[in-house]
Amino acid sequence: MVIITHGFIELLINTIITAHCKHGKKRIASNKRDYSQSVKLVLLNELNVLDNRLFKILDWFRKLRNRAAHEPFFQVTQSDLEFAKKSMNRFIPVNEANELNDLNKFCKLLVGTIWNNNLDELLPVFVPTLARKKL
Repeated sequence: MVIITHGFIELLINTIITAHCKHGKKRIASNKRDYSQSVKLVLLNELNVLDNRLFKILDWFRKLRNRAAHEPFFQVTQSDLEFAKKSMNRFIPVNEANELNDLNKFCKLLVGTIWNNNLDELLPVFVPTLARKKL
């Protein structure tokens, strides 16, 4: 679940970079891997597209993804779940954050948070018919 979710997040981040940076699609969000996910997150944070809190969550999730990709017997730890639980309380109601005890729900909430915070950039690319109706 971590690797799949991170793939979606990378796609969203690349789309947001393309929308905000003059050379985003050509240089930064291209498939050439010149810019790591870490650098892309820092760039969006510096441009104030990602606030500090969401930046920290996404950077933590990037590290979790690296563990999942490179550790042969990867397991989500209790401290991972605790970080996820306390991190998301800003983006969801407190009672839902208290019930956040599984990674699947966290992954859905994280993708949803990125999506909802960047509708102007994401709708034209992923749901162009809906974006045209907004105009």
